[in-house]
Amino acid sequence: MYGPPQAPQVPQPPKSPASGGRIALLVLFSLLALLSCGFLAWAPMLRLAIVTRRALDWVLFGLTFLVAAGLFTYAGVTGDEEPTTAESFVAVGIMVALVAGSITYYLVTEIRRLDRPGAAAPAFLPPGYDPGAAVTVPSPGNPNPYARPVVPPPAVQSPQPPAVPGHRIDQVRAELDELSDLLRHKREDDGRA
Repeated sequence: MYGPPQAPQVPQPPKSPASGGRIALLVLFSLLALLSCGFLAWAPMLRLAIVTRRALDWVLFGLTFLVAAGLFTYAGVTGDEEPTTAESFVAVGIMVALVAGSITYYLVTEIRRLDRPGAAAPAFLPPGYDPGAAVTVPSPGNPNPYARPVVPPPAVQSPQPPAVPGHRIDQVRAELDELSDLLRHKREDDGRA
């Protein structure tokens, strides 16, 4: 309340690129693959492929989707039949590998992507926005960051003859002597008239 006015506080971007929303998405997609026993293991891969737009991620999404669809089809076809032990081990091994592989690849790739500077910008930011750009903080000397700084105009100097020691003083003395003579003559003329 008292003292110089303070500059408005500029909201600082989060220091860590892994904000609460991003962490929630990581957990949600990981749990989606885990709790569905691998049938939805393609969901985190799809999100990763959409976000990164890399060909490798699209290929891995396609493979994950085909394996999950194959498992779902196998479970539907053999629904009431009693599987053999070997079939059970293979099916469970494929499900575990699918879940563990998709979650691990999703988390590692997403965390690396978020750790790179400039790569964590959300897609809804306007073009040309640089989240890594420095934020300017006003200096304490200028409390109003929106006011223009007052810059005095440059002084215009008339060209001076080269300085000769004592020359300027002699010139001023001579002019003062002339002025004294003129005033003396004027008084004498006024006194006679």
